[in-house]
Amino acid sequence: MTEWRRPRDFYNAWISAIVTAEPAFVIVDDKQVSEFIHEISDRAFPLILFLHGSHLRHPWNGDHGQILARRLDTMRNLDRFDIVGVQTEQQGEAVRALGFPEANIRLLTGELPESAALSEAPRRRPLNSAVMIANLIALKRVDHPIRAVAELRDRGIDVSLTVLGEGSERGKLEKLIDDLDLGDRVELPGYVTDVSDRLQSASFSMLTSTSEGLPLSMMESMGAGSIPIVYDITYGPRDLIEHGRNGFITPWSDIGALADQIEDFLSLDADRVDDMRRETRKTVERYLPEAGYRRWKEVLEDVTVVNLPDDLGAEPVPTIEAKKLTCVATPQGCRIEIELDQIDPVIAGSLQLVVAGRKLSTFFISNSAQISTRRFGHRIVFTFDVDYAGFSESPDETFDVYLRRAHDLWTAKRRIQTPRRFRAVQAGNGEWYTTKHGNLSVRPRS
Repeated sequence: MTEWRRPRDFYNAWISAIVTAEPAFVIVDDKQVSEFIHEISDRAFPLILFLHGSHLRHPWNGDHGQILARRLDTMRNLDRFDIVGVQTEQQGEAVRALGFPEANIRLLTGELPESAALSEAPRRRPLNSAVMIANLIALKRVDHPIRAVAELRDRGIDVSLTVLGEGSERGKLEKLIDDLDLGDRVELPGYVTDVSDRLQSASFSMLTSTSEGLPLSMMESMGAGSIPIVYDITYGPRDLIEHGRNGFITPWSDIGALADQIEDFLSLDADRVDDMRRETRKTVERYLPEAGYRRWKEVLEDVTVVNLPDDLGAEPVPTIEAKKLTCVATPQGCRIEIELDQIDPVIAGSLQLVVAGRKLSTFFISNSAQISTRRFGHRIVFTFDVDYAGFSESPDETFDVYLRRAHDLWTAKRRIQTPRRFRAVQAGNGEWYTTKHGNLSVRPRS
């Protein structure tokens, strides 16, 4: 007889009991499950995480910042997965920016159905016809291409736009179309069954979302020979588009720049446009099922199970006493030197410095840049370089500082107790100081 305190513990016990065959793999692409399945420590099967979209609240601000609440526990324990699959190189860079070793990050893109890519030369189509596949929701910002069409009309340029999709923003968008007097230029047919034909009839496509993972709608339009004119969205366009060769990337959220690019596209000669259509079709070939199968096959053949540390249980973890602590400014941030006593050499080689927001979901990890010994080998000195870029969205917030074994559960990280003689240090734009409990913290300054 067994009982569990939480549903997640029951779920993990069930997974461990079911997945007993060898070889076996567990692939997780569900946000909710990924938040806790990494807690399974005693497992023989590789655990693979597939990330769909951005893990950042404001991905358009760069690779650093606050983590989405529904992604927080997953991202904090990222190195407990044997493989982390990302859909774009840009997304991979954002994951690496958290400081986890990149050895387990792999490019495992989504797939485009074979039928979505034309096997013959794209058909002739009106140059000024645009299409957009998007749910009519705030995330997709369908109002931006509508406003771009209005701006082009005011310049004397005729462009038609068809948006394929349905959603809660329909009423607002219909009112916008009426207010801008675009009823003869913009169409919202809702869900349709002839998407492929409509894509092959459109000259170019648009995508103006707040953020994406790897947008299937853009891949489908490119497979149909419809040239993408899109925002510089995180993520997707940079992996798919070579500006001017197979599409165009415009500054994020800049409606005027979007209109300018459409105008420039409409001025191209027919041969140049035909060449671009052929290039869009070639681009998506690497996302067809056979190519995707080969990527997954290669990863699954090479994956090994991470040697996870023993689970320390639910007991509160004690602080680690620093015998000596120095903070020195560097061009990118700060170099922290921590001297510890009686540390097992095996553990020493895996220690990481964790900097985590006290009130925010922001965090990042620094792996030791250097390890040395002092006092006849009884003390070990760890050197960590902290890049202040991690504070880019968090000026004047408080960050607590911890040490953590690689692959440990996030809850097993330990605060660093400062030496008695340690005094607050201003290193560049960061103030490193002792809290009232005697632990190390830092405040980045504006």
